[in-house]
Amino acid sequence: MIIHEWSAEGAGPQEEGRRFGARWSPQLTAARDSYVRLFAQSGVPAERARAIADGCRAMIETHAPEIADEFVGIADGSGLSSTDVHLLTARTEILARMTPSMECSTIVHVPEAASAPRTLQTWDWHETLSNETVVRRLRSASGTSVVTFCEFGQPAKIGVNDRGLGLHFNILHHRSDGSQTGVPVHVLARMVLDRASTVADAVEIARSVPLAASSVLTVAAFDGQTAEAAAVEVSPAGVAVLPVPRGHTLAHTNHFLDETLAAGEYSPYKTTSVPRYQCLTDAADLARTVDDRERALAFGAIPDAPISVRARPEEPEHLRWETKLTVALDVEVGALSFAAAAPADVVDAEWRRVGVLGGRNPVR
Repeated sequence: MIIHEWSAEGAGPQEEGRRFGARWSPQLTAARDSYVRLFAQSGVPAERARAIADGCRAMIETHAPEIADEFVGIADGSGLSSTDVHLLTARTEILARMTPSMECSTIVHVPEAASAPRTLQTWDWHETLSNETVVRRLRSASGTSVVTFCEFGQPAKIGVNDRGLGLHFNILHHRSDGSQTGVPVHVLARMVLDRASTVADAVEIARSVPLAASSVLTVAAFDGQTAEAAAVEVSPAGVAVLPVPRGHTLAHTNHFLDETLAAGEYSPYKTTSVPRYQCLTDAADLARTVDDRERALAFGAIPDAPISVRARPEEPEHLRWETKLTVALDVEVGALSFAAAAPADVVDAEWRRVGVLGGRNPVR
């Protein structure tokens, strides 16, 4: 997977969107074509996908107008239609309950002492999709500086801001998915990164918007004295918060941990969520590792660890997943550290670090 980098210049949302769309028009067009194919393979008719995307657009315009303006600019700059841009933004909502997804393993440790949380995540996605992605450095309408890894056409996924807050992102499945029109979960992630400084802020934002699909946002924050983290499970049926006490570690994969939401779990397909979760919890002490690359290497050294997902060639194209990214957050200085590789392959991969605009970006 190729991971591009892009930095905003500080203009308004629509102008920045136009600049981004013009620069990355080929990648945005390729992403649109790939997802249209995936929707068809997953049994979602084109007209249904477009209707969901347009419904999501209305929700974004209501709850995050500054992000809606950015999408207007992306459409203008790239030459894609507004609906096409929103197809990419709302891919989780379009695929809700229609296709199995084995996406991501996350772990976060909150130290007892006055130091920042230590995190790690894998991003697992379709082998044939999103082979070009981007780490975006931007400044939100509120003035917050954000750096986020995402697919082309998404406003955010995994990221950190200059307010001392970072966010990991895993997909979940609930029987309420697709039951209403809502703000796309990737837009919710961006709203949290743009606006939040604390776990409480992130929870408040998550509770403030209607959703059409489920995910878990694992939020970590550090104000220079106190570290905090929580897994915020979101779905159309409600929001649950699982805090991480100081001195403890929490793992999350792709099944609900909250008992109430877990009762509505929608898992019609075979999934590796439980084995990956067990792998992380069994090796929880490794999350205490201070250096982010050493942390990734430690998890990568676990023999036959299921968190390093390998594509299975015997499966149909739309059912082949692989781990495309291993990423850690530094919420103290506002930076992402990552490799385009599974944990087992980090030892041979380039380990990169990208900080927020105007922030400190130390190299370790």
